[in-house]
Amino acid sequence: MLFWIRDFRGLPGSQDWEGSFYERLVEYGVWDDAEFWKLHSDLIRIAQAIDGDTIEREIALAVMRLYIKISSLISAHFRPNDIYSIEDLSELQISARKERLDLAVIGVFSGEILGEERFDLRNPLL
Repeated sequence: MLFWIRDFRGLPGSQDWEGSFYERLVEYGVWDDAEFWKLHSDLIRIAQAIDGDTIEREIALAVMRLYIKISSLISAHFRPNDIYSIEDLSELQISARKERLDLAVIGVFSGEILGEERFDLRNPLL
C-alpha cells in the first residue's frame, strides 16, 4: 500500500513539499481545501487498508507528524497574541475542518470511519 503520506509528502525535506497542504498552511497561512481533501482522502484510505490491529510504524509516524504540525498551526491561529493566522477561513470553518482531520486521524488508529453523509462539511473526493 503506497500512499503519499507514507512518503511524508508535505513535510519539509520531501520532494513533494512545494504546493502541499502543509506547505501552503505553514508558509502562507492558506488553508488549501483541494489539498486538504486529498490529505483527508488518503487518511481514510489508510484506515480502510490496514489489516488487523497493527499499523506500520512508518505510517503511524507520518500521520502523527503531520497531525501534530497542523494542529499546532491551528492552535497558533486561535491564540490572540500569536502572529500566525490562517487567512482564508473563518474560525467556524477552521473548526469544522479540524474536526474532519481529527476524525480521519482517529480512524487511522481505530479503523472506524464515519460516512460522509453524517457531515455538513463533506469531502468532495469521497
